[in-house]
Amino acid sequence: MLRRILVTVALAVVVTIVTPSSPALALYPCPANYMCIHNWYTDSTRTHWNGSHSVNCEGSVARLGVQSGYLVFSKQSCENLPV
Repeated sequence: MLRRILVTVALAVVVTIVTPSSPALALYPCPANYMCIHNWYTDSTRTHWNGSHSVNCEGSVARLGVQSGYLVFSKQSCENLPV
């Protein structure tokens, strides 16, 4: 019984070490009191939108589509937005 548990744990450790992990998604930080949008496009001409990651003035996060490709970052102060 103990041997079976040790073999299972060893196998789990090997699988964890050997399995490649996906790269981390590095986003530009969104300063306080700003609305930030990360938009991904298929190419630099921005012809086809892939996805987005946005943070609104209240700090809520929304993710749409696929976050990969050509990244365009924009931010706007929340003080300049109409109420």
